[in-house]
Amino acid sequence: MPKINTNSFAKKTTLNELKKRGFDIKKISRDFLVNQKIINVRGCNSDNRWARKDRAIGWNRINPEKFDYLVCVSFNSNFKNVRYFIFSKEETEKFPNVIWKNTPELKDLTLKQNDEESNRIIESSKDRWDKII
Repeated sequence: MPKINTNSFAKKTTLNELKKRGFDIKKISRDFLVNQKIINVRGCNSDNRWARKDRAIGWNRINPEKFDYLVCVSFNSNFKNVRYFIFSKEETEKFPNVIWKNTPELKDLTLKQNDEESNRIIESSKDRWDKII
């Protein structure tokens, strides 16, 4: 089986979910345009080496200035157990800043086991396709 890119898989499944919900979608650069709003998609393998070691899943280098909505997709290494977390630009602006590579404008979102705050933020956005208007 050919190796599948994490973000390619995330974008493909998100595109399918948006179509299933009746959205009119246009591809622009690396994002989607839905109802004149830019949708950025990020993927995360929830059982890769880093996730198992730190007991966490996450998405990083998020730039809220480049989109209106963010769809974070998590899945296991077999591309099963797919979960979607939808955030508005305003919500992502509240994420912690990335603390590496001199990129203070970029944000980071990590779901750590036993971290109530990050669990609350992420779980409250699970399958919230209704945010995309």
